[in-house]
Amino acid sequence: MVPFDCCIKNAKIYLKGKIVEGGIVIDHGKIVKITKDTSLIQSDHKMDAKKHLVLPGCIDVHAHLRDFKLSYKEDFYTGTCSAARGGITTVLDMPNSLPPTTNITILKERKRIAKRKIVVNVGFYAAIPSSIDEIYLLVREGIFGFKLYLHHPITEIDVENDEELTKYFSEIAKWNTILAVHPDDKTTIEKNLSLLRNENLSSLDVFLKTYTPEGEKIAVERCLKIIGKTGTRLHVCHVSTSDALRAIQNAKERNLNVTCEVTPHHLFLKTSDFEHWGAYAKTLPPLRTQQDIEILWEGLRNGTVDVIATDHAPHSVEEKEKGFLEAPPGIPGFETMLPLMLTMVRRGKIRLDTLVSLTSYNPAKIFDIKNKGEIAEGFDADLILVDMKKEYHIRPELFLSKAKYSPFAGWKVEAKVVATIVNGIMVMKDDEILVSTGSGKIIERYSSW
Repeated sequence: MVPFDCCIKNAKIYLKGKIVEGGIVIDHGKIVKITKDTSLIQSDHKMDAKKHLVLPGCIDVHAHLRDFKLSYKEDFYTGTCSAARGGITTVLDMPNSLPPTTNITILKERKRIAKRKIVVNVGFYAAIPSSIDEIYLLVREGIFGFKLYLHHPITEIDVENDEELTKYFSEIAKWNTILAVHPDDKTTIEKNLSLLRNENLSSLDVFLKTYTPEGEKIAVERCLKIIGKTGTRLHVCHVSTSDALRAIQNAKERNLNVTCEVTPHHLFLKTSDFEHWGAYAKTLPPLRTQQDIEILWEGLRNGTVDVIATDHAPHSVEEKEKGFLEAPPGIPGFETMLPLMLTMVRRGKIRLDTLVSLTSYNPAKIFDIKNKGEIAEGFDADLILVDMKKEYHIRPELFLSKAKYSPFAGWKVEAKVVATIVNGIMVMKDDEILVSTGSGKIIERYSSW
């Protein structure tokens, strides 16, 4: 008998909502067998899971891997190492790099550079291009979605013109591709700034009074109105307010084609945390109120929220230590998301099956990421081993990301990712990256249709 590549034994395996003790057989990057008895399995390598929990690898549909001219903040290698350490086996990269991913040439170059560096699976978004004719070309090149920055467009599209947006929404709908939107309203922001110009406010107050809950709600309702006409698959990024989430819930009840995500920082941190963390907690959308947090948690539990995503947005410490208004918005999240959320599983605030759906199954289903997102025979062997009894404190100085800061610094978490397997290869074990650069895979949506 020809041996299989690998056999994980002595594991507690998450299978369709249940925990089953047994083993997983892996061959050529795929799960080929899930069995209670591994004693007769011949394999080149046997791994003792030591009764740790085995979960499907997380799929992060909203992250900024930087690189190119922003590689001092993060590059494809450091970013994907950080993802692997956090139990994330697939990352979808946002297009606001430098230069931004706005056309075929830049997308191909981004793939070329990434292929040499990544250690997990990586797919790409594109910004909505200035030319509507380029949408089809970008879809054919395998992007998983288009990103629309309503507050700060990175192409020449007129985000304040509903008629123009409708044309782009319709073209994206024609190719059955996701439109991911940053929900803020450019007109509202500019109006707020003009009203604040003569007021004597702190930098923090200027920021919070500029990027208001009202602007988020207006942007969400505007996009929902357009997809009601076009049928576009809308994904609302990093929802942070109760009003925006209620608008999405109402749209779902009307059977509009909309999904949404929340981030851990909007689930755990509130406006008052700015007092301690300052610009280290600065992000867009801003941190909100305790009431908003409670509504977001309820959205996780009742199914209104579809995905938890990190919005991993690394910057240098030097940039974050500028004045509050000058510091760029963004929080690194790869290495904190899962430990924080698993801690809430241990404390009974969220069920494990709900968390797995939000971080693995739903992202794969919504974004058409084939053969990933669950543990099943025939699926890719993207797996993580978790010690559900390991308690530790978050220490940003030990992050594998270049962004050595976090508003979660010092937080005690009660679960730890101890190993990450990507396409059947052990990428990370006990915080150490075991593979060389380029061991990960570029994934493409179109090629999997």
